[in-house]
Amino acid sequence: NPDKLALLAVKLPHYGKYSWLVFDSGMNSIATGLWEVTASPLALALPGSAKVSPNPHLRVALAEPPSVFSRERIKAAVETLAAMPGGRSPGAPGHDKAAAYVIEEFKKAGLKPFSGTSFTAGQDKPGLASVLGLLPGASKKEETVVLCAHYDHLPAKDGAVFPGADDNASGVALLLELARYYGKHPSPRSLIFAAFDEEETGLAGSRAFLASLPGTVTEKINAAINFDTVGRLDGGKILVLGANSSDKWVHIFRGAGFVTGSDYDLVKEDLDASDQVSFIEKGVPAVQFFSGPRADYHKPTDTAEKIDAAGIVKQAEFAREIIDYLAGDSDFLTRPSGAAGAVKAAGPARRVSTGLVPDFTFEGKGVRAQEVTPGSPLAATAFRAGDVIIAVNGGPVAGLKDYSEALKKLSPGQKVKITFLSGGVESSAELELSAK
Repeated sequence: NPDKLALLAVKLPHYGKYSWLVFDSGMNSIATGLWEVTASPLALALPGSAKVSPNPHLRVALAEPPSVFSRERIKAAVETLAAMPGGRSPGAPGHDKAAAYVIEEFKKAGLKPFSGTSFTAGQDKPGLASVLGLLPGASKKEETVVLCAHYDHLPAKDGAVFPGADDNASGVALLLELARYYGKHPSPRSLIFAAFDEEETGLAGSRAFLASLPGTVTEKINAAINFDTVGRLDGGKILVLGANSSDKWVHIFRGAGFVTGSDYDLVKEDLDASDQVSFIEKGVPAVQFFSGPRADYHKPTDTAEKIDAAGIVKQAEFAREIIDYLAGDSDFLTRPSGAAGAVKAAGPARRVSTGLVPDFTFEGKGVRAQEVTPGSPLAATAFRAGDVIIAVNGGPVAGLKDYSEALKKLSPGQKVKITFLSGGVESSAELELSAK
C-alpha cells in the first residue's frame, strides 16, 4: 500500500543481508531468504580442508571514489612549510613567511579575519602571530566551532634546522584543506580556523586567543578540534586525544567511524601536549587528531618526504563527518563538570629523553614502546620495541602520565633506573638521560 512506503523506508536498512523479503499488510516481516550465490567473483567456495588456490577473480579496483580533499595540495602545503628558511620558530625568517603563507591560503579559501581587518588581530599577547580566520554560519552565526593547528616549530640548533613536517606542517595542511572545503560549503554554525603560534612554548598562542575572548563568546563555542602531528598515519589508527572532555565524543566518533569506515582509537591517557588543552581548561569540549608518535619527533629528520598525504586525506574525510555534526543543528556538547573535566596544570616542561616512542594504543599498565630511537639512552640497553616500562627509579608507572611526571623531575646527564617487562619477564636497566 502506498501509505506504507514511509514505514518500509525505515525498515529496509535493517534487512540489508537478505535477497528477498515478504511483509504482511501491517508491515511485519513474515518471510526472508537468500538467493544462492553462483559463479560470483565476490565469493570463493572453500571445500573442506583442501588447499585453496588463489582466487582468479581477484583484481585491483578499477577506480577509487574521488575525495573532495587533495593529496597534491596537502603534499605541496607540507613541503612549503617544511622548507621555510631557518625553520618556523618565532624570530626565524621562516616564521613570518609561514604566517603569510597561511593568511594567503585563508584568503583564497574565502575566510574573513576573525577580528577587525587583520588575520593576526584578536590576541592579548604582543608578538604572537596566530592566524585567525572566520567563515560565518548560514543560520547560527553567533555559535561557533573552532578548527585549529599550530604552525610554529623548534628553533635551529647547532646549525641544524628543524623542518617540522609532521609536527606540525601536516596539521596546517589538513586545516587548509578543510578551509577550502567549508569555504564552498557553509555550515549553520560559524567556523573559526586558527593556525596558532607558539604552541611549542607552553601553548601560548591558543591560551592568548581564549584569554582575549569575552565569556559570552567562549560559551558559544560548541567544541574545538585540534590537528597536531597527523602526517604519519601509514595505515594505522587515527588517535584521538581529549575525548573525556565531553561524554558525547564517544558517540560522535562512533558515528563518524561507521559512516567513513575509519579505524580510530580514543586515547584514555590524560595528556597535556597540545592546543586542545587550552580549550578544555576553559570548559570547552576539545579533542586532538594525532597519527601517532615517531622517532623523528622534534628532530631535524622530521622531513616532508616521510609524510603520508593519503593518510591526511583520510583524516580530513573523518573530520568532515564530525565537523558537519558539530557545526550543524545538533545540540551543544555537554560541558565537563567538576573533577571529570579538570585539566591539571602541565607544570615544568620535561627536559630529558630516554628515546622511548610510546604506543598510544596500549591499554595495559605501564608504557609500551612503539619504537626506540636509534642512538638514544634506551637503545644502549637491552630494552627493545614492544617492551613495557613499569617503574622509574622504583616509582610505579601506570601509564604515560606517570612516566612523563617522573621524567619532569630529572635533568640531562642524570642516571635513572627503569624497570620493564620484556616478553612478560621483568628486567631492569640503568641509563644516562639525554637532553630532550
